[in-house]
This record gives sequence, structure tokens and C-alpha cells, in this order.
Amino acid sequence: MTATLGALIAPGKRVLWVSSSGGHLAELKKIADLYPGPDTESTWVTFDTPQARSMLAGHNVRFISPVGTRDALGTLRTLVTAYRILRRGSFDYVVSTGAAVAVSFLPLASAMGVRALYVESLTRTHAASTTGRILGLFPAVRTYTQYERWANDRWKYAGSVLDNWEVRSRGDGTPVRNVLVSLGTIQPYRFDRAVDALKAILPDDCSVTWQLGATSRHDLPGAAHRELPWTEMGQLIREADAFVCHAGVGSVLQALDNGAVPVLAVRSAHNGEHVDDHQEYFAREILSRGLGRALDLSDSGDAVLEEAAGLEPHKSTGESSAKAFPAVPVLRGPNQLRSFRSRGPRRPGIVTQAPQRDEVSLDSMTAGGPKTVSGGGRSDG
Repeated sequence: MTATLGALIAPGKRVLWVSSSGGHLAELKKIADLYPGPDTESTWVTFDTPQARSMLAGHNVRFISPVGTRDALGTLRTLVTAYRILRRGSFDYVVSTGAAVAVSFLPLASAMGVRALYVESLTRTHAASTTGRILGLFPAVRTYTQYERWANDRWKYAGSVLDNWEVRSRGDGTPVRNVLVSLGTIQPYRFDRAVDALKAILPDDCSVTWQLGATSRHDLPGAAHRELPWTEMGQLIREADAFVCHAGVGSVLQALDNGAVPVLAVRSAHNGEHVDDHQEYFAREILSRGLGRALDLSDSGDAVLEEAAGLEPHKSTGESSAKAFPAVPVLRGPNQLRSFRSRGPRRPGIVTQAPQRDEVSLDSMTAGGPKTVSGGGRSDG
């Protein structure tokens, strides 16, 4: 089903990939990897972080000043940078998964005659984000959701980067001797509840590596880091018996790619751990697919580490039954105008909408799977 995401872009075109760092960048990279053929002429725009430098090594990258969550002033300032990059680049497409930086680039790109595509984040399981709602006001920006349940005429369903994953038993009963913890890099939100819950259940003789982000602590066993490069994090996941992470899309995707079923610690806006409770909804989606386990932040739950250690993700390579969408066409000839001040007519994109299906309850879990996300979001309020 993920092939439909790659098919949104016509082969052989020059693409400007735009996103903030962290989960948005990890998700965009997964989509870009579906793009057929070498992508040597395309360019990436993101923030300068160890993750971004590691993940995009060998690619053309333009690092820009960070734009914070719901940072209206930063979004406006980035418009100048966006205009300079777009005017010099002669791109066929601009594609983004967010967050606020997408508002700086996509409407401007469409006004300059470049095809602008926005793929809403996996974390937005039932409705568009604030960024998505803003971009939905611009008809020339093509908007896509990775959930069929809320697709409509404005938001087309184009498959998901989670499709075709399943979990199997390792069958070896490996003891938990090496634990990796990643709390993400979202600023300025701390996540002390997760640290305290983990300290209470870690086996006495295990080795622990922490990636803490904004959560500075001096009472931790093992090795603690503020941020780790993407490739190093991948290696640590492969070496760990259990991987515990916040319910961020980047961490979950990296876990699956590196052979780990993640144990999810869900950030809560009520506890000042994130801007909203989208991690709760995303965690429920992961649990309903059987692709993760939940860390109970309010009670003893040491068995969850052993349970996750006994599982491994597997991605099938068979053909998906999902209907593919035609690529958004690129304007040619006199209609392909790059000037913001002089715009010519544009043809509408040709997109086929996937059939609707009934709403899926967040509480509808797979048989035998977990029923709740303990310690997450609204359950604390």
C-alpha cells in the first residue's frame, strides 16, 4: 500500500523535500525512499541536527533556522528563505510532512508554479493537524492523509508507511540485558514520568543507554545523551534487547526498520509533556496494528520489556491490494512559471479518491492485543 505514496510523484522529476527535524523528517525520508530511481538532483530542507546530518548524508541539503511548534513569527521569517530556495532551484515538486515549515514553503511553491504536496503525519489519525488545516485553505496545495477513515474530497488517502508490517515471535526467550531508551528531541518538553517509570522496572544487571532530549537528569544508570545521530541510534536499537521510546513517529519507524517492537511511553499535554495529545492517538494506532507495546507510567510493568524482547517486526514484500493513484502532473511549457509576481494558469491535479470506510474507534484493538494506553494523554486528565 505504501507504493501509492511513491506514485504521487512522477519519475525523473526534481523534488524539494521539506520538513522539520525529528519524526517529520524520518517520515518524509520513508516516503522519499519510495521515489523510483536515483534522486541526485533533488534537495532537502530541514533543521541542522545530528539526526538530520546522519540521515541525509550524501544528499543535497539546505539547513535552515528552526521553526518551533506553532511558531507564527518563525513561519513568516522562513518565507524569505523559502522564496530564495524556490527561485534558484527550478523544482518540479515540493513535498512536505510538516510541521510549521510546510506553511512557509508549500503555498509559496504553488504560487510560483511548482506542484506542492503535503502528506499529513502518521500521528494525525483522525483529523488534520494545525499545519494541515492551514494548508487546506490553499486549493493549489495537494493534501493527503495516511488514514482512510478521515479521507474526503480535500484529503485524499494515499496509503501509509505503516502498511504491510506485522509482528512475529522470536521464540528464543532472550533475557533483557541491554535496554535503549529514546525520549525524542522535541523542545522544550521534558518527560520525567517516563524516566521514573523505567527506573522502577529496569533489571538490576542490565545495561542502559538513554537519549533524553530536553529531559536533563543526573540520577540515571548507564550512559545518558541529549541527542544521538540517526545511524548510531539505529545501531543501538539493533544491539538492544528492548527499545523504549516516546510515541513519536520517527522513533516508531526507526524501531521497526531496525528489528525492534517498541515499548511506547506516551507523552501527555495535561502533564506538560507535549503541545497536544496526538501521541495518545498514534500509540493506539500502533497498538491496534500489533506493532508495539505500552509502558505503564503509573504502575509496575517490568514484564513488558521481556514481552517486547520476544517479538520482532516483519514487513511483507507482496503486492498490496490498494489502488494506486496517478502522479500529480507537472506543468510544462508556458504554464510552468517560477515567478511569484507573474502567475499563469494551472491545471488541477488528477487524483482518484480511495473508497471510504466506516470510522474506526480508537478503542477497537485487535483480538488479544492491549486494550488501553496506560499513562497516555487524556487518561491522566
